[in-house]
Amino acid sequence: MIAPLFVRSGIAFVALCLSLLAHGQQRVEVYEDHRMMWQNMMLHAENGVIRSGQDWRGEVIWTTLPGKIFQGYSTSTFDLLYSVREQQLIQGDSHFSDAILYTAESNGNEIKLYIGDSTFPLDLVYTIRPNAFNDGVFELYKEDSISQFDRILVLRGLPSAEELYAILLALGLL
Repeated sequence: MIAPLFVRSGIAFVALCLSLLAHGQQRVEVYEDHRMMWQNMMLHAENGVIRSGQDWRGEVIWTTLPGKIFQGYSTSTFDLLYSVREQQLIQGDSHFSDAILYTAESNGNEIKLYIGDSTFPLDLVYTIRPNAFNDGVFELYKEDSISQFDRILVLRGLPSAEELYAILLALGLL
């Protein structure tokens, strides 16, 4: 009677560990065009660390934790430059509305980024859409465009809000 209980709880524990391991190691790769060639990777995000280039030897630009973006490879409060609350990029750890730099809004399968705390159409800066032909590939467009000429970059994997803001900051797009 006790042995089957241990077997069931052991299987559940292993399944939980594997799912947490898979979730925690999602990699997001950023490319300049739809060809997504390895040598043309601009930067990548893995385990909350934003690095330039393709592999672990690239310069660490940002480190992210839930709700926080730190400069370099640090999680010190002295290196905290941005916070993310309710999909909004906030300067430092401020709680004032004038410190809200950008707001992300998700509607369906699109993510729209607006300037400040607005979601007014004239404040729209970028739209992220899934690629129709490649699962797990997302494209960043200027404003609300669907033209390939207005595509800015291609993401393989969907980043968290913190990683998305950190990627755009690292590329000088915010």
